[in-house]
Amino acid sequence: MRSGMELFSRYGYRDVSVEDIVRAAGLSVGTFYKHFRSKETFYDEILRLIQREGIRKAEEMVARLHSPINKLKAVYQFVLLGMRRYPILRGVLQGDERFLYPGIDVGGGGVGVLRARIEEILGEIIRDGSRRNIFRPGLYNDAHAMVMVLLDTVIVHLDDRNIEAISRDILTLLQRGLRRTIRLRRRAERLDRRIIQDDEGLDWFET
Repeated sequence: MRSGMELFSRYGYRDVSVEDIVRAAGLSVGTFYKHFRSKETFYDEILRLIQREGIRKAEEMVARLHSPINKLKAVYQFVLLGMRRYPILRGVLQGDERFLYPGIDVGGGGVGVLRARIEEILGEIIRDGSRRNIFRPGLYNDAHAMVMVLLDTVIVHLDDRNIEAISRDILTLLQRGLRRTIRLRRRAERLDRRIIQDDEGLDWFET
């Protein structure tokens, strides 16, 4: 699985053969087919592994934070970092033909499950912020859908050389647009500040 993930990440789905995979893994073609019916099923299993790992990390990251605003930012940062770490995931979500095979179930497969879980997490964050009187989703026809569209926009434009600046702008837009009012720093945000200071690369969060 590790050899396959490395090869697919580097060359895409179409330019990697079963022979390439077993050669890199030091195994035989016969051994491969004892475990997988085809290269497609092997690829699907890799996507499921990425999906399970992604869901676990997203849930852990959000669970550590207290402020709904910081949780929202954490999901966006997770997507950016995840796309960089997993070129396969990035290629599938962007519709890159090098990472697709005919009949691949993008919506219901491993990648689809991950995206659906991220959508659920964002919905939970928005509802929590609304209950705590931090967000004001009533200003919008569908705040949840709006947040997802912005997230999908980030995914589509990941190759833009200004993507990090664009992402910061989107997060600022969300923070100001969803907030009910400008308030003094809340206890949840103070708690998050301690967590964030112990982590690297989290400078987008409120501190």
